[in-house]
Amino acid sequence: MLLRTSCKVQLAIVAELPNAPQVLEELNRLRPQVALFLLSGDLNHSFQMVERIRRDLPDTAVVCSSEDNSTEVILQSFRSGASEFLRQPFAEPEVEKVFEKLIDKRPPDRPHQGRVIAVYASKGGCGTTFVTANLAASLAKLNRNRTCVVDLNLQAGDQPLYLGVDPSYSIHDIVRNFDRLDEQLLANYLTQRSKLISLLAAPTEIGKDEDIQVEHVTRAIALLRTQVDYVLIDPPRMLNEITIGALDAADDLILLLTLDIPSIRSAKRTLDIFTRLGYDRNRIKVIINRFSRTPEFEQKQVERVLETSIFATISNDYHAAIASINVGEPLVLSKTPSKIINDFGVIAQKLTGQRQQVGENEGNPVPGGIGTKPPKQRGLTGLLTDIFKTT
Repeated sequence: MLLRTSCKVQLAIVAELPNAPQVLEELNRLRPQVALFLLSGDLNHSFQMVERIRRDLPDTAVVCSSEDNSTEVILQSFRSGASEFLRQPFAEPEVEKVFEKLIDKRPPDRPHQGRVIAVYASKGGCGTTFVTANLAASLAKLNRNRTCVVDLNLQAGDQPLYLGVDPSYSIHDIVRNFDRLDEQLLANYLTQRSKLISLLAAPTEIGKDEDIQVEHVTRAIALLRTQVDYVLIDPPRMLNEITIGALDAADDLILLLTLDIPSIRSAKRTLDIFTRLGYDRNRIKVIINRFSRTPEFEQKQVERVLETSIFATISNDYHAAIASINVGEPLVLSKTPSKIINDFGVIAQKLTGQRQQVGENEGNPVPGGIGTKPPKQRGLTGLLTDIFKTT
């Protein structure tokens, strides 16, 4: 291929994607400097894909190319967001000129790129909100990583209760100021639990969720990547456009299930759906929540049914878990002894490849540290206190 052998500028082809379902997933994972988009088939659909790439990955330049070198196709490519257009058949001088120009435009330093992890439930009641909040806290606890939780349960988001915060802003504020949204403005909409843990909350007012579109969510995720080390997404089970857009943007998909027949069956169905969406199985991490060893459900048996290995398990400790929810503090940051804390530590290490460094904060409150509570707690206890104060 001409681009592989003849071009004088330094090029490294990191992937060739034959079909549309793989494009956004792989581009989000690889974050290349340039994406060469070969226009074919339904041109309207191709131009829509170019628009979405430019919207979701603003740091990736798109070069369109087509056997149809008509003025109309070239103009529409630029209108869709392409930086350059290459005519076919490829001419070596033109290829060199285009890529040299794009390399000259490259910013001297690439922006920080955090990792996005989505926690998706095989069925309702698997504990995604609890797992997302505690995984965010555990990642922060592990070598002081900066983490942010995005609550996409737009009609009934409970992350403020689990993290113990009282948000003044929500993702709906992004809608109202979308035209001028940047890293600094988005940072103002985050609710800080501590220096290392923040939340982009779901709206609390009825009807506000109807204003939120997929582009608001994907743009927020793309900006959060530049600000924190890990973005934790708590999506609803409903596979609508917003949920799929968030899952597309994730580097890791945690599929959460419990050890019961309905959950295992739903997990199998969800894995099939992920396959149809073009998600690589290497991105999917199956985790069993509320795990306890029983003769009815052996782990190897579950793996055979799902045709996927179990990435990790989270112990069943109802009393410790519910106590942490009631006081609005992630269990992994509390002093409550529980196997769950160790389980989340193992998951954080497996996801990141990091290990707890000697001398790092182990979760005890320090000024500005990950265990520091905000002035006003919003767990169930805090809510009840407020209610009794007003009666």
